[in-house]
Order: sequence, then structure tokens, then C-alpha cells
Amino acid sequence: MRIIAGQFRGRKLFTTHDRSVRPTTDRAKQSIFDMLSHRLNLEGIEVLDLFAGSGSLGLEALSRGAQHVVFVDKAKSAIQVLEKNIASLGCGRRSTVYPADVFWFLKNTRRRFDLIFVDPPYRLEEIGSLPAAIYRSPVVGDGSVVVMEHSKESEIELSPAMYDVLQKPFGQTTVLILRAKSKS
Repeated sequence: MRIIAGQFRGRKLFTTHDRSVRPTTDRAKQSIFDMLSHRLNLEGIEVLDLFAGSGSLGLEALSRGAQHVVFVDKAKSAIQVLEKNIASLGCGRRSTVYPADVFWFLKNTRRRFDLIFVDPPYRLEEIGSLPAAIYRSPVVGDGSVVVMEHSKESEIELSPAMYDVLQKPFGQTTVLILRAKSKS
């Protein structure tokens, strides 16, 4: 796994040996950022990386000009690898790591983000309710973009009142690009 473009282009990332962590492939990551380039200028934005794992998506955003990324994951092995990746890229000042449950974080943060990555374990019981939980949280504002990966077999609840939706299949994975609609 590596950084594809930007300031850290070509730099390799450490990964965890925990089989429950499923890193985004370079091919899928490239496609995600290609789709984002038509919807969002990454320069100077605030990013949230939920179920961050090794931090691949958030670190790619930093490499491409994001101002700051908040990484959230509760797995100790993932946090250790994530912190190692942040240190190896020298981007600690532009990163914050929360070793916390994602649903707890969504209920307890007051910070808003321009871009939110969501790459949950495919077997997560609450996976279908994630888009609504994110929308109801303060992390989403009008126009925030949510990028969510999930198994093509997962049933994801998407309300047209909350998001404009773009879906892209990648083998067994589906990537959703969601643009938040106004909450008023």
C-alpha cells in the first residue's frame, strides 16, 4: 500500500496484520480520488477518517493538500500502525488520532468536516445505519462529502432527503460518494 499522488507520492504505508482490517486497494483509492477531484477541492479542507485503520485514505488526502485530518479507530493494532504512518510521513501537526468507537465519536464531537471517509468492517452490525448517523452528527454540514466503502451485499439505508448519491462498484466492494443536503 502506498500514497498515490501529491506531497508524499510513492511513499509506502505500514499495514496491520489484523485480518479484520481491510485496507482500500490502490486501484479503488485512485478511483475514489479521481471521483472526488470533480466534486471537491482538497486544498486546505478538514477531513475525518472513520474506521481509519492504517490511515490510507486520510493520509492520501493530506498528501493532496488537505489542511488537517482527524483519524478515528478503536482497534489498538490499527492505532499503532496509523501513528507509525503519520510519524514516517512527518505529518503529525496536521493529524489528530482518536482511539475511540466511531458511533461514540459521532455523538460527542462538535467539529464539522468538509470530507468524511468511512471504511467500516464489512461485518459491522450497524453498517446500514452509518450514513444516517453521520448525517445527524455535527461532523456533516451543508455540502460535506462522505465517501463510504461497503460490501456489495450490505444493505445501506440512504435517504434522498439527506444526500445526493453516486455509487461505484469495485468487485465485492461498493463505494458511495454522498453529498450532504441542507439540514434545515
